[in-house]
Amino acid sequence: MSAALIRKGLDLDLMSEDVRGKRQGRKQAIPGSSSGTDRVGLVNTNKKGIRKQLQRIHGQRKTNKATVKGKIVKSALEEFWKKKAADHTEENLKYMLGSKFLTESSVTQRVLTHSRGRKAKDRPEKKKVKKEVKSVFSESEFRKFEREYFGTS
Repeated sequence: MSAALIRKGLDLDLMSEDVRGKRQGRKQAIPGSSSGTDRVGLVNTNKKGIRKQLQRIHGQRKTNKATVKGKIVKSALEEFWKKKAADHTEENLKYMLGSKFLTESSVTQRVLTHSRGRKAKDRPEKKKVKKEVKSVFSESEFRKFEREYFGTS
């Protein structure tokens, strides 16, 4: 809503209260004690700043929150030790090593290979198995070839 509409609404509300007050024979407020409806009468009749004045009047009954009364002073060391992260590795190791259900190594290997990333750096290097080169010729055929080609024995 725009500020102009709020101001008009407040003005109409104030005017209607004045009209109701005149008809019902409004009682005079006792000085020193003011309720929420009586405080509206404290607002200026100027059109500017009515909302701020109402906020200020309603805020007067609230206590001051800037006081130090009842505040507990905490030590910085105590706060540090409270917030410090605890190391749970010992407990976790005991739990993991003491588990009753152990899986087979083939299953764990399958899970590990499945969960590896797709990048080349995440893949393990495959070991190359060197195959022995088998010759088509036998040893006797090589000797025979040497004799024929080189002419020596």
